[in-house]
Amino acid sequence: MEIRLDRVSKQYGNSRGIEEISLSLPEGGFTAIVGPSGCGKTTLLRALAGFHDIDSGSMHFGEKDVTRTPSRERGATMVFQNYALWPHMSVFDNVAYGLKLRKKSREVIEQKVHEVLTRVEIPLHDIRSRKPQHYSGGQQQRIALARALVIEPNLLLMDEPLSNLDAKVRSRLRVEIRAIQQSFGITALYVTHDQEEALSMADYVVIMKDGRIEQAGKPQEVYYHPNTLFAAQFMGESHTLTVMRDNKKMKLVLRSENARLGPEQPDALASSAYPVVSYEDGFFTFQAEVKDHLFIGSTYRHMAAVQGQIFFVDAQEQYRPGRYTVSIPADRAYWFQSLESDSH
Repeated sequence: MEIRLDRVSKQYGNSRGIEEISLSLPEGGFTAIVGPSGCGKTTLLRALAGFHDIDSGSMHFGEKDVTRTPSRERGATMVFQNYALWPHMSVFDNVAYGLKLRKKSREVIEQKVHEVLTRVEIPLHDIRSRKPQHYSGGQQQRIALARALVIEPNLLLMDEPLSNLDAKVRSRLRVEIRAIQQSFGITALYVTHDQEEALSMADYVVIMKDGRIEQAGKPQEVYYHPNTLFAAQFMGESHTLTVMRDNKKMKLVLRSENARLGPEQPDALASSAYPVVSYEDGFFTFQAEVKDHLFIGSTYRHMAAVQGQIFFVDAQEQYRPGRYTVSIPADRAYWFQSLESDSH
């Protein structure tokens, strides 16, 4: 079902929680919320789950106003960062717990537990004897997901569920969680601080800052068309330079994979206070000095500097230290007005 929030706010004493959040989660869609620590991501998630009462605004699950509805009656389930599986219970009993609370028959419980564990690829042969701690981290996360899905919730909430896993397991589970959510057709809200995770998994991405929504849209929209300096800096491997363009001091946000090096410049760099950016043939260009490089597997990442400002440029070939032209396609250069008081 569609989930709607209208001007939802929640504060903790004098501390900011969330302010005036209005958001619609389409039925069966996968929405990711990203933002730095303390921006309100988890507060929003817990408000939807009913763990926190909100101070103002309203929340609707379909046509039902659930603003004051107790958590157990909302039909929302949460998958936590630390799995939150009961170590004294078998895998079967962990997954069956919600069904038992709803007083389902033994036959129904058996059928649904087996079905959901099969769909998250957990072997069934010893689920009544093995405890969760006897499984790998990735398997425990799938068990936690199965426990959330078995009750067929209206809304699946996930709070950084992959952050405790190593990179390879995390990459695989991104695909698996997305596929499982789509196969069940459940509306999902996924909180993460990992931009790559949000972009690769979600139909819709919400960027939060200081308790408010900074920008929201499809992954391609928020990545390629950031509305604010914060959104541009937060999404992707981005770097911000203070530069001069058309005799104005501006903030230029560039991403490592979009910038290009060459040709080499034998002359000294310009002595102006800020890099001078020019435009020609669809590219913005300026001069910089390559200091060093790292080989990161599929490419070389070059550390460059200009007037004391450091940024990185990716290239398929290795560039030796020296002075080069840096070029950025005009449609991949993100410009924002710079105030005199701004720091570099």
